Amino acid sequence: MISAIRLRGTAAAVSVLVGLGTALALSACSLPRVTQRPAQTDYRLRAPRVEQPAPGLRPLILRVQPVRAAPGLQGVDMLYSPTPLQLLPYRDSRWLVPPAEMIDAALRDTLARQPWVAAVVGGDAPGRADGSLRCRLDSLEHDVYAGRVELGLRCQIYTGDEQALRGSWSFQAALPVAEQNAAQYAQATQTLLNRAVAGLLGQIARTLSVAPPGGASAQAPAASSASVPASASVPSAASVPSAASGVQPPSVPPASR
Repeated sequence: MISAIRLRGTAAAVSVLVGLGTALALSACSLPRVTQRPAQTDYRLRAPRVEQPAPGLRPLILRVQPVRAAPGLQGVDMLYSPTPLQLLPYRDSRWLVPPAEMIDAALRDTLARQPWVAAVVGGDAPGRADGSLRCRLDSLEHDVYAGRVELGLRCQIYTGDEQALRGSWSFQAALPVAEQNAAQYAQATQTLLNRAVAGLLGQIARTLSVAPPGGASAQAPAASSASVPASASVPSAASVPSAASGVQPPSVPPASR
C-alpha cells in the first residue's frame, strides 16, 4: 500500500516536471530573436598637402562660397553602381559627413596654406575680397560594373566679390580600383580629390594673376577643364582599413553588399 502511494507520488512529480519543461521550451520559442547589425564604417576626405607656386602674385583675400552638391549627393550615402542603370548606397559604409562638405573644407584648408593667399573668408563674411570662388560637386560614385571611381567637380572664379566672372574650371575623372569595396572607393576618391584641388589651385592662380584691378572685366572669361587618364589604379585594400561590408562584382546579389 505504501509502495503504491510512493509510486503514484513519483509519477505525479515527474508529470509536473515534464509539463514545466514543456512550458519553458514554448515560452523560449516565443521570445523575439535578437540579431546583431554589422558595425557601421565611416569614411572621410582630408585636405591634400599641395602647394601651388604663383611667382609675382601678391597675397590675396579669397571669398569661397560653400560647395554645392548635385541632386542625390547631399547625403552621407556612399553610392555604387552594380550595373549601368543602377545606383545604390553601401549598406554598412558611409561618408562621415556629406562629401560636398568635406570637399569644401579640404579646399578652404588647402587654399589657406598657399603663400599667395592672405586669407580665406566665407560667403557672408564682411569686408572686400580680391577674388571669389563657387564650386559644385556634380558626380561621385563607385562604378562597380566598370571597376572604377568617378569624381566630377566644376567651379567659377570671379574677381572681387563676384563683380566679374573671370574663368570656369571643370574636373571629370575616373580612377580604376583593384578591389570593389568601400575602402577602395574612399581611397580612390581621396586620390581624385588631391588631383582636382591641385588643378584648381593652378587655375585660380593663373586667372587672378592676370585679372585687372578692381574687378573690371577686360576680357572674356576663360574656360579650363581637367581630366585624369584611367591608367593608374588604386593599390590593394591591404594597405587601407577594410570596409565593414565590401561590394562584390555584379554577379553577386546586392544583399551581400
